[in-house]
Amino acid sequence: MSLTTAHSLWLAPLCLLLGIGLAWWLYRRASGQEGFSRNLSLVLAACRALAVALIAFFLLEPMVRILVREVRKPVVVFLHDGSSSVGDAGDTAAFRTAYPGELERLQERLGERFDVRSFTYGERVEEGISFAQTGALTDVDEALREVYDRFNGPDLGAVIIDGDGIYNRGRDPRGAADKLGAPVFAIALGDTTVRPDLLLRGVEHNRIGYLGNELPLLVKVEGRRMAGTATRVSVQQGGKEVVGKDLVLNGRSAFVELPFAVKPERAGMQRYSIVVRPVQGEATEVNNRMDILIDVLDDRQKVLLLGAAPHPDLGTLRLALGGLEGYGTELAYATDFAGDVSTFDLVILHGLPSSRFGIQPLLQKADAAGVPICYILTLGTDFNTFNARAAGVQVAAARGSATDAQANLNNDFSYFSLDPDQGRAIERFPPLQVPFGQFELGRSASALATQRIGMVNTPYPLIALSQQQDRRTAVITGEGLWRWRINDLQQNGDHARFDRLVHKLVQFLAIKVNKERFRVEHAPRFSENERVLFTAEAYNATFEPVNTAEVNLALKDEEGRDYLHTFSPSGTSYRADLGKLPAGRYTWTARTTLDGKAYSANGEIHVEALLAEKLSTVADHGLWNDLAARSNGIVVAPGGTDAIAQALEARTDLVARSYAHPSFSDLIGLRWLFFVVLGLLTCEWVLRRRNGAY
Repeated sequence: MSLTTAHSLWLAPLCLLLGIGLAWWLYRRASGQEGFSRNLSLVLAACRALAVALIAFFLLEPMVRILVREVRKPVVVFLHDGSSSVGDAGDTAAFRTAYPGELERLQERLGERFDVRSFTYGERVEEGISFAQTGALTDVDEALREVYDRFNGPDLGAVIIDGDGIYNRGRDPRGAADKLGAPVFAIALGDTTVRPDLLLRGVEHNRIGYLGNELPLLVKVEGRRMAGTATRVSVQQGGKEVVGKDLVLNGRSAFVELPFAVKPERAGMQRYSIVVRPVQGEATEVNNRMDILIDVLDDRQKVLLLGAAPHPDLGTLRLALGGLEGYGTELAYATDFAGDVSTFDLVILHGLPSSRFGIQPLLQKADAAGVPICYILTLGTDFNTFNARAAGVQVAAARGSATDAQANLNNDFSYFSLDPDQGRAIERFPPLQVPFGQFELGRSASALATQRIGMVNTPYPLIALSQQQDRRTAVITGEGLWRWRINDLQQNGDHARFDRLVHKLVQFLAIKVNKERFRVEHAPRFSENERVLFTAEAYNATFEPVNTAEVNLALKDEEGRDYLHTFSPSGTSYRADLGKLPAGRYTWTARTTLDGKAYSANGEIHVEALLAEKLSTVADHGLWNDLAARSNGIVVAPGGTDAIAQALEARTDLVARSYAHPSFSDLIGLRWLFFVVLGLLTCEWVLRRRNGAY
């Protein structure tokens, strides 16, 4: 328990009485038995009483309130641009030699009146000023937000920032500068001269493609002071041109977008190089090339639409699946289908099995291959055969007639979720024609929607999904899905809500379960300023995660050099941190042993070079002019920083401020009080020993 001095003073007499009482009890007969004189007994008792009273008082932890006065200078923050673009442009010799000394002198001059804090910004903000100029990215907004987080308040006097005004990461810094509430002074570095240059501004592309499809690319080329220049833009792979176009630039400053299409020949991560052929007189050729990565997949999901007879539902489903990336459909009929059902990832049966087409061999082959099946029930369905399939819905007392049933969504359905607008649209869709009978939902099934017949909500399922171990099935208990898609277009102007419903059903049914006992995962690409991380998972025979086995990783670069690493256990899995790697393509192989059996996994990663600082070397001093104008600051060039010092010294509002704030301190923490108590006890002990007592 801690008490302030005011609260504990009233306890001081009690502590003193405690000390007097203990001293009296100890020395009440001392003058007789111990042989002490009366005066000596009083002195010894007084020492003991004071010592005990002080100890008792300080055990209450009394605190004293102290008013602390602090004088703070206004804070001036220096932000130096540490990106490589600053060191590559303009008068680099002067920047390397004269400018650092000028900046140091400015800091020393301002340090007499202000509290000067210095930082270097680029892809991150670091304390101190460094002229190494190795930053691969520039984020001015992050630098200003860091100043706001650290120094926001009345003590922030000004921000002095240098750089070329080029930023290639983060948001527009003007908003962060406005929040500071302090003037921004800028030192404009770099060169604003526009030199003749061809540069590749960017490439728009999909990160994922599929084998057999053409991959679209949109290449953006800019020409500065290159009017009439002829060049060629090519897409290369492995040093060979895949496709290219000749280009003639018109105008002093030209911007052209060129569409390309490439067709990959193999699956996996494909690297393409987009190259703008250099021309004589260019300021730099570094920005004429850009590498892109596209993950080409060879696992397009194949869906078989198999009908008992032609029906508009089949065409509707085929149209809906046409917009689902990575899925291909094949439409066939039971009369002439002779394909291998085991090669498909999902089979949708419309009106099958029927009394005319039992398709028993097809169903048995699908069961053996673990192919999921979606049943769409019609009046021609053979319900005895269907019920024997245990698809999650049982149909009884079917009478060969149909009833109209609309969808009533089940709010407790958990396999996937529907958007609110999608759910409302589905409940307003026209009714499906459902065979008249009694429907019962199986234990392993869950209804996405139940049947609403007229105004009555029934428990009968309209759309049901079932999952048994690794096998998934779905049942749509009525036909007429084509009406849903048409109604979606009529009511909402497109087919998006119906198509998304079909996509979710198909994706749930056709999902592939990974049964590998050893798995390794990583991002497909990294930047050269990012740490390369791998994670691995190992499973025992019952597919429980284990991390007791040793997992090794062998990495090989493009020149054939090998780098060996070992995974470390992390939770129930493994983790390997390879650090930062140079740009290039790397192949890897991971190995482990589980239950005496060797397992391995392999793949490749790509580390991309950061060229953002090379794309443009023309300084943007307009940004500094804007920031200074909005905050009552000024912009100067190297050599003119004295103007910043004069402007700050002329500010009468930037003065030191005195702050007073209360502080509480424990009296027991005062060292001299310990020596007082120790002195009293020592005095008592010495006097007792001198007079023959202990």
